[in-house]
Amino acid sequence: MNLSDEVLKIPGVGPKIARKLEKLGIRTVEDLLYLLPRRYIVRGEVKRMASIKPGEDVVVRGKVIKKLKRNLERGVSEAIVVISDGSALVELVWRNMEFVLGEYEIGQIVFAAGRAYQRSFGIYRLYHPEIVREEEISEVVGIIPVYPQTEGLKSKTIRKFIDYALKNVKIKETLPEYVIKSRNLVSLREAFEGLHFPKTEEDILRGKKRIIYEQFLKFYLSLNLSSSFGKRRSVPLKRTGELTAKFVKSLPFRLTEEQLKVMAEIEEDMSKEEAMHRLLQGDVGSGKTVVLLWSALIAIENGYQAALMAPTEILAEQIYSVAKSFLGNLVDIVLITSSMGKREKLKARQKTALGSAQLIIGTHALITDETVFRNLALAIVDEQHRFGVAQRARLLEKAKDIYPHFLVSTATPIPRTLALTVYGDLRVSRITKRPFDTVVYNRVVRENQRLNLYRWLFAKIKETKRQAYVIAPLIEESEKIDVSSVERLYKELLSIAPPEIRIGILHGRTPLNERNVVMERFRKGEIDVLVSTTIVEVGVDVPNAKFMVVEDAHRFGISQLHQLRGRILRNSEPAYFIMVVPDKIGYDAYRRIKAVESITDGFVLAEEDLKIRGPGEIMGLKQHGEWVLKGINISEISSDERFLKIVEIAKKDAEYILSQDPGLLLERNLPLRESLELFRNVITVG
Repeated sequence: MNLSDEVLKIPGVGPKIARKLEKLGIRTVEDLLYLLPRRYIVRGEVKRMASIKPGEDVVVRGKVIKKLKRNLERGVSEAIVVISDGSALVELVWRNMEFVLGEYEIGQIVFAAGRAYQRSFGIYRLYHPEIVREEEISEVVGIIPVYPQTEGLKSKTIRKFIDYALKNVKIKETLPEYVIKSRNLVSLREAFEGLHFPKTEEDILRGKKRIIYEQFLKFYLSLNLSSSFGKRRSVPLKRTGELTAKFVKSLPFRLTEEQLKVMAEIEEDMSKEEAMHRLLQGDVGSGKTVVLLWSALIAIENGYQAALMAPTEILAEQIYSVAKSFLGNLVDIVLITSSMGKREKLKARQKTALGSAQLIIGTHALITDETVFRNLALAIVDEQHRFGVAQRARLLEKAKDIYPHFLVSTATPIPRTLALTVYGDLRVSRITKRPFDTVVYNRVVRENQRLNLYRWLFAKIKETKRQAYVIAPLIEESEKIDVSSVERLYKELLSIAPPEIRIGILHGRTPLNERNVVMERFRKGEIDVLVSTTIVEVGVDVPNAKFMVVEDAHRFGISQLHQLRGRILRNSEPAYFIMVVPDKIGYDAYRRIKAVESITDGFVLAEEDLKIRGPGEIMGLKQHGEWVLKGINISEISSDERFLKIVEIAKKDAEYILSQDPGLLLERNLPLRESLELFRNVITVG
């Protein structure tokens, strides 16, 4: 068996199980081995029931003395099997699984494992316990890994698949021998064995050290090998003031101190021969776009072109609209997106190739072969976490004779430790404050109050003459289902809204022309309530929209909820952000909702998000099945000095290796060169 084989080659994994594994990002045997435990349970031998402590993970042995079903409120039932070892009682409890009672007989001996919750003095409960036979006790005692789970796929099942894979797969070493020896690392096979089947806590630590070091070494090697990174010679661009001064003077507001500070940092970078590499973080509504446009004008003042690439058409169109309103009289601006008409797109590309277009705004269409620049000197990538390294590299390669200055930006606040860890190749600027303070009322509404909520919303819209967004539930399976979800919600609101409330609909499959019409009508106030998917998450600017309802808010991440909230914080008037959730939600979802309800500062929220976030993701961006740094729990790294030190060592080692062997052509670096080919094809930064 090879690492690249599909998981279907593992006994017990059929098409149905494979689909469930795919929800966890697992398609191959290698993906499975990199699904590292999110935590470990340490259990001793079988515990005497009378000595159990609340919250303890235990294994108990007892005789079944009673079986019963208990009905709770809202259609929830409990199947309860009571066992005793003579010293005390333990209730084994399953919710809405009455059939379980048929699997147990009075007098039967049962071994059960799980976390103990105290129901009353001397009686403990294990919810959905793991039941094992006496000969399987070794599987539930010791250090037990707990994996990320999806419906119908238990941790125990995942562990069984991993066990088979480890016993049968060929694992080729991916680090050079001199690196393994000098850094005192275990082999890749030993790392997997220590992480999935640890005998001691030291096994786990050694395994984590190996995975963290290797993934970050490859990450930094990839960044520095890519033509989009590393120290490159560019053209110094000195601000003349010819355009930048006119632009600042024309603004209908004063720039904040933070904006001016960041602009000074960018100006200093762009004035040097070494290409600027800067990350601009701006919380929602902080005036980041103004800084990006001002930066573009520095390049244009010097006779060069500037390009600004956005991840979605709606965001590119919004930036284009803002740029035209601010700069239309100063420079020639064109928009290039995939869904533009052929003639319109051809005209924009001709102007870009000839150099008459000075600021070129667009989506991925900017990096296709058909788009040619005459003299690109500044490349700006907005919402940078949505682009891979290769995509950004292609934009930078559009410059002909020089290496362009590079400015990436995001409205998704990144925790400071994470920014330092992952964006070590970029200088970081931050705009944390908005130009104005907005009072925002964050509220959580339970599902059974939805009708009252919408009655209140419609009344407030009529009273205040303000507008509202209603965001449809986020459904993971496919865009088709998202569209169906938003259409259902749209029809429901039409049926309950007063006739004078005008309702519009917007989603990812709305044709471009129709989408523009809907957005323009919303901007003009001709639509009172816009029912939408998260297509409005970034960049949509309608200052009169002061209400937002997010349906099934527990399905969204902290960052996404904060981005959505930003749509109603476009001026200093009070705003209402309402999250609709079911009566019962999971613990992590509850923590996310409470965090967004109580915290409005994006950077504080980002730190909170890092505490809650599960393993394997950076900022939750596991898009299109791509992964970010395999097996890495970034929150664990950021909060542990030992792991941060390993990241720093990996960065320095990457720089040293490339200083000795810039193309990784030496025989001793062959393992790195081979594994990097795969790594660079799929990595997504952010």
